[in-house]
Amino acid sequence: MNKHQHRTALVTGSAKGIGLATTLQLLKDGKAVVMVDRNPVDIHDIIPAQFHSKVYVGTADITDIDTLKKVIQQSQAQLGPITILVNNAGISPKHEGRSAGLFDVSDEEWEQVMRINVKAALDLCKLCVPTMVKEKFGRIVNVSSLAGRSRSRVSGISYMTSKSAILGMSRAIANEMAPHGITTNCVAPGRILTEMAMAAGPKVNQSYAQAIPVQRLGTPEEVAAAIAFLCSDLAGFINGAVLDVNGGFFMS
Repeated sequence: MNKHQHRTALVTGSAKGIGLATTLQLLKDGKAVVMVDRNPVDIHDIIPAQFHSKVYVGTADITDIDTLKKVIQQSQAQLGPITILVNNAGISPKHEGRSAGLFDVSDEEWEQVMRINVKAALDLCKLCVPTMVKEKFGRIVNVSSLAGRSRSRVSGISYMTSKSAILGMSRAIANEMAPHGITTNCVAPGRILTEMAMAAGPKVNQSYAQAIPVQRLGTPEEVAAAIAFLCSDLAGFINGAVLDVNGGFFMS
């Protein structure tokens, strides 16, 4: 067993979709995982039994800093220092199946999306980075989106703006924290088979798939593999980068 297997990761939005797939991949890679989700999680339903001792579940709204502090403190007592952070949780509001545009987006939606998709990710970085500095090792992976890299056929202005902001925030942290052995990168998924994508309906997704060079939507496991690589020790010279996982829909 090598020393890298003792790393502990915190993954937000970990109860389903990309977050759950990432949790499972990190566990398979030998990491311990702190699962943070706003909904209660029963690991017996979603995590294989052999990994239960390496999982800590924290039910928390990621905008609730006080609760997050408690989750981090308690989980580190059980699993050891958190040196990997995956900011995956996010929202993309829909109104009768459609995203709000320039003249429709409300102040309430704008503030909610920025608070959850951007501010909460920043707060979690602030909470976790001191431990990474102490350990002289850290991996931060922020989940952006194709919607933040280019145009989106289905996402609204609030979501697109928030995912663009994640890219800028990540570059700033990558530059500032790199001397401490901490890398910060983004994964930008395209259309992925998640609950969020399915909310748009089969016709929208079929049309989307036809526009992707590989002629299909992606899977949470494919995004999780990209995230897990950026969390690994082998990714130490990748910093401030964006890994696009979109089947070739956007190429840069």
